[in-house]
Amino acid sequence: MWRAILRLLLCSFLFSLWLAPAQAAIGNYNSILIGDQAAGMGGAYTALTSDASALAWYNPATLAFLQGQSFSAAVGIYKKFDIRYAQDESLEKASLRVNQGFFRALPSSTGSVVRYEDFLKDYTLGLSIVTPNYESFKGRIKSSADFVSSFEMVDESIWVGVGIGRKISMNEGFGLTLYYTARSLSKSVTDITNISSTDKKIYTEQKDYFQNGVVPILGYYHQYSTRFRWGFSVRLPVIPVAGEGAFSSSLIDTTTNSQPTANFDDVKSRLKIPMKETVGIAWIPQEKWILSFDVSHYHGLKYLDIEEPTVAETIQHNELWNVALGGQYLWNDQLKFRGGLFTNLSAHPNPDPALVRGQGDRVDQLGFSANAALLSGKIEYTFGGYYTGGKGRSVQRVNQNYEVVTKSVQIFTMLVGTSYSF
Repeated sequence: MWRAILRLLLCSFLFSLWLAPAQAAIGNYNSILIGDQAAGMGGAYTALTSDASALAWYNPATLAFLQGQSFSAAVGIYKKFDIRYAQDESLEKASLRVNQGFFRALPSSTGSVVRYEDFLKDYTLGLSIVTPNYESFKGRIKSSADFVSSFEMVDESIWVGVGIGRKISMNEGFGLTLYYTARSLSKSVTDITNISSTDKKIYTEQKDYFQNGVVPILGYYHQYSTRFRWGFSVRLPVIPVAGEGAFSSSLIDTTTNSQPTANFDDVKSRLKIPMKETVGIAWIPQEKWILSFDVSHYHGLKYLDIEEPTVAETIQHNELWNVALGGQYLWNDQLKFRGGLFTNLSAHPNPDPALVRGQGDRVDQLGFSANAALLSGKIEYTFGGYYTGGKGRSVQRVNQNYEVVTKSVQIFTMLVGTSYSF
């Protein structure tokens, strides 16, 4: 066992030296939970083996221990982003507005697990499609009788991958998933200041970029006994494939008749994903109960979002730890209940008001999840949801200057899932 662990750690270390380390722009890594069973257990799934839509993501080594072949999908049919700037907001107030405003459906994960008896008979293959990152806002940052400052942003990614797992003994396994990743960001700023009844200053800014790359995930899994198992996974640095961006801005000042503008097209932009290590343990004290715990470590880095220093934003990610705790109770042969708690801490440092241009928002968040699964033959239906939220600070352009403002985030997700085993 220990030789296998050392081989995995050595391969991960050598591979991380070969590739340039990188980080993701989104600073909260657990805003979207992957899977149906895994999401119900707060994402504590590195040492568990039943959720086909989650195994390749959390630990590809567990693919080899899933019984039979299966298909699983989980969809956030209702995702409500309650994000407010320059306002003191709370979970209690946000929950009263959960049926108001804009919400959207977000397919969070699908996965299938297959085995070929004649070809690759010692391996288990898994197809995984996940949406692990999504952030959206459209509205005012701050306003008064003299100015209106607004902001619009959509930052999202999709990961399509193939995982493979193999048993190296009756109780141990290795695995590898390769994800092809596409990320898109679009952000616009509008800042209007009324100097007099006839004169204004109007600042507008637009930034877009699209990035692609390949992300490897290595995993190890060990069933130590019938009641205890553990797993380890490492997400290696991204291999950039393509990326380009564009930036434009204008400032119209009617008092001086000046109209300074900036315009940059076809600017290089590299996909940046965090290197991550996760250790998970699972304990099955009796047949009806499953308890699991994960701890994840993310690396830190500082970089420019686009490769044009005059208009690029400096994004800094600190080293970060997140934890997740989950449980499942089998009520009877047809019904399961799940629940979980997890941290969703921000990798961004506190915004520095001395720096011009935008910086990453720092909003440390906590989350909880719950769902129920109804079993009917070989089909399992899941219904539930999860929440993550917190308060922090952000740097935004307000009244022709960059200012540190408060930011509150409350994200409510209603999730449904279906899995089929055969």
